Amino acid sequence: MPRIAVAQTVCHVGDVASNLEQAESLVREAGRLRCDLVCLPELFTTGLAPERFAELAEPVPGPSTERLGRMARGARLFLVAGLLEKDPVTGCLHNAAVVLSPDGEVRARYRKVFLYLGERDALVPGREPCVCDVGFCKIGLAICYDFVFADYIHELVRRGAELLVHPTAWLTTEACRKWHYHPMAYRAMGMTRALENTVYMLSANLSGPFDPTGSLQAIGQSAVIAPWGEILAEVESGQGVAAADVDFSQAPQWREAVAPYLADRAVFSWHPSP
Repeated sequence: MPRIAVAQTVCHVGDVASNLEQAESLVREAGRLRCDLVCLPELFTTGLAPERFAELAEPVPGPSTERLGRMARGARLFLVAGLLEKDPVTGCLHNAAVVLSPDGEVRARYRKVFLYLGERDALVPGREPCVCDVGFCKIGLAICYDFVFADYIHELVRRGAELLVHPTAWLTTEACRKWHYHPMAYRAMGMTRALENTVYMLSANLSGPFDPTGSLQAIGQSAVIAPWGEILAEVESGQGVAAADVDFSQAPQWREAVAPYLADRAVFSWHPSP
């Protein structure tokens, strides 16, 4: 039975070396736990420092993905990680995620499609969804704000994703507090995406400051979520790894017993009244 994990980090904004050292410790822990796949958060190597994006962005493959590949190879697992990418051909910057295989190679690269607020000022959105075969299942990649869009996430499942992998930097801000935004909304949305698509989901968040001023605070709550909404493993706050054994044969059993959502959605046709 595959074992999958989230690795929650505390970001040292702009300090790529320190963030990679932290990641190496967490990936090593996931290896000790005999995990088959572990996910690190969105932009975990850099944090959100737009004024330094041009300096901090890297090509894929590049120095950070080479080190991440060594981590994956050493721990003998698939590693998903969010980072700031610079396209060496176009010069464009992208909020990206990579999938490293247990032999250390870049298996897939995904660029965030839905950019949030100020991201659009510095980054170029991706244009292609990403579903990647990792042997024990097919994973669908989404980065942070992407998973707000239910139709987009469902498209990943329609393309065969059995596990949604979500590196994120889910934050709270002064504006969130003004509007009484509850941090548990992040957890509720993750549970909803798993439930409505009847697939497993893992969401790897950061904890603590995510920008140079500390005005953006990542809220933790990284989790592995079952197709029926159960939280199988979590890291509530701070740095850590949470792992869970998952049986992908249970998803179709859950659909047959309780949740025929995918089949019912496939036959539904909306015909508005004239």
